[in-house]
Amino acid sequence: MNTKALLCAFLMAASATATQQQAHILFVIADDYGWNDIGYHQNAVSGANPHGWQTTGGDAGFMKTPNLDALAAEGVKLESYYVQPLCSPTRSTFMTGRYPLHTGIGPDVIEVHEPYGVPARETMVPQLLRDAGYDTHGVGKWHLGVCDERYYPTYRGFNSYSGYMAGAEDYYHHGADWRNGTVAEQPMQCGDPTIVDDIYSTTLMLSEATRVVKQLRDKTRPLYLYLAFQNVHNPYEAPPSNIVNINETYPNVTSARQVYGGMVTALDTAVQQIVELYQEEGLWEDTVMIFTTDNGGIGPGNNYPLRGQKVLDWEGGVRGVSFVRGTDSAVAPLPRNETRNQLMHSTDWLPTLVEGIAGSTTENKTLPLDGFNQWSVLANNTATDRKMIIHNVPAKSKYVNITGQASTSTCIGPTLESSIEGCHVFGITGGAIRVEEFKLVKVGTESSNNPVGTPQWPPSGFKPTDHVDVVPKPENGWYLFNITADPSEQYNLVSQLPQKLQELTNIYAELETDEATVPCLSWIWGFTDPNSNSHPGGSKCMGPFVGSKFCAYGNEFGCFLHLVTIVPSGSPSATAASAAECQITHCGASSDCNYWTFDSSTKMCFTSSTRLSVDTECETCTSGPSRCPG
Repeated sequence: MNTKALLCAFLMAASATATQQQAHILFVIADDYGWNDIGYHQNAVSGANPHGWQTTGGDAGFMKTPNLDALAAEGVKLESYYVQPLCSPTRSTFMTGRYPLHTGIGPDVIEVHEPYGVPARETMVPQLLRDAGYDTHGVGKWHLGVCDERYYPTYRGFNSYSGYMAGAEDYYHHGADWRNGTVAEQPMQCGDPTIVDDIYSTTLMLSEATRVVKQLRDKTRPLYLYLAFQNVHNPYEAPPSNIVNINETYPNVTSARQVYGGMVTALDTAVQQIVELYQEEGLWEDTVMIFTTDNGGIGPGNNYPLRGQKVLDWEGGVRGVSFVRGTDSAVAPLPRNETRNQLMHSTDWLPTLVEGIAGSTTENKTLPLDGFNQWSVLANNTATDRKMIIHNVPAKSKYVNITGQASTSTCIGPTLESSIEGCHVFGITGGAIRVEEFKLVKVGTESSNNPVGTPQWPPSGFKPTDHVDVVPKPENGWYLFNITADPSEQYNLVSQLPQKLQELTNIYAELETDEATVPCLSWIWGFTDPNSNSHPGGSKCMGPFVGSKFCAYGNEFGCFLHLVTIVPSGSPSATAASAAECQITHCGASSDCNYWTFDSSTKMCFTSSTRLSVDTECETCTSGPSRCPG
């Protein structure tokens, strides 16, 4: 048995013998939260700022986060913790414990009009925790696919979910795409009339979390609450003065940072209100709280002295703010006011939650995990099994071939309908991996990842005085950094360490062509589905796509390229009582049916078939499960 399996078995046995009680899990996500936008990092020594350089001040102001600071001081701060540089990819790692190069969700994000989501073959955290006895609920941002109802959270393990499905929305107006689902394996209501418009985002999410805790949860079971705040993603909209008076809280601060500061403090206040809710309901003593960003800051955010911002593989995009607070009881306690400098990644949350906290197992329940159970690291400061982090490595194969900035040879949309524009190809150039203290960065284009000349990312209104940014230059298309000694990525070591360069480039090349590495699904399905505005709830809802002949659910990695023609049925094939009946009875009974969609409002089942447009072998399929026609 390997080291990872032995550690898993030990922790499971220890959990089972020590106590049969399971801790509640409160998983809190901040959106686009910069490294230095939390109080305890500002102008202080940290994993990203070992020299203790000044990181803010003057017209940039100081972000006020007293509640988050206090919670972090009661737990363990993660100083070498990494996420993906964009929303959907990181959230997919939270949920699946697998890297983007294995799920296909990343480097690019899922746009709400695109006909794909986190592949049906993936098992998510709430499914595993529900199997382990948890009552699973979610509030807030989803951003993991909408074209088919089965991409939605109530079909992916949540007993209830209230939130918006897209990547962003207005902070005050929520009716367009706020979904409310209170029954597992059932569609989510769109345009919920109980959701009050003209209410600030943090207030709405607090209200929905309160409904979960006081009304919806099963009080006989441990609670898993996934709470994905909107703050501080754009649009940058200040909270009302009864939450944060930005003129009083952030006087003499540049206008952009003043609004942003109000959003940061509104987040801080909301988190404290959630804590107080848990305390009132008698949950807090037995709750493990995880706080994490989904990527680095951008816009008015502050990642300084890290290089770059959200979107890029530079440290400013991938090094994340995070801390974990253990239970006050003996169920799952953690040390107080400690830091951890061991490597951690967002893929680690799945095994840490399921194995380390819930005391369950992931064995034979998921596809091969990229994450590690880090509970022992958190609790006992032990060495980590994690030696490498794959920030981004685009698949390199005959399936991934740029034919222009607007499309790729894998893009199925314009291949089948000439009126469809090409796919998003962000991230098709550039990439990065971390192996222990060394980081290898591959140069990308300006329209993709890791462009040359990326600066450090101080906030507007702040001019560093104790440090001068040395912008590194690539050598033969590569950068090599010692991140432990040089977290600001200033000194390219390609010439000085040729053997280390060779070692890491060999690893990178192997990952590019590894059998398990898949293309980013955006390069295949990242186009506007012609039916993306046809929804059961009307034009204001975001999915599912009624009558779509492209929605990829269950066929994300099927045959594609120029070899398959999708043939729509032309009209609804039959009525069906449920999505399951549409799939199993109507589509499953036909050898031709490869694509289907269910309209829950009319109870109509649409089916489509595929056929080969040229003679070919099924070796043209990608690796992994696929259904090859013919």
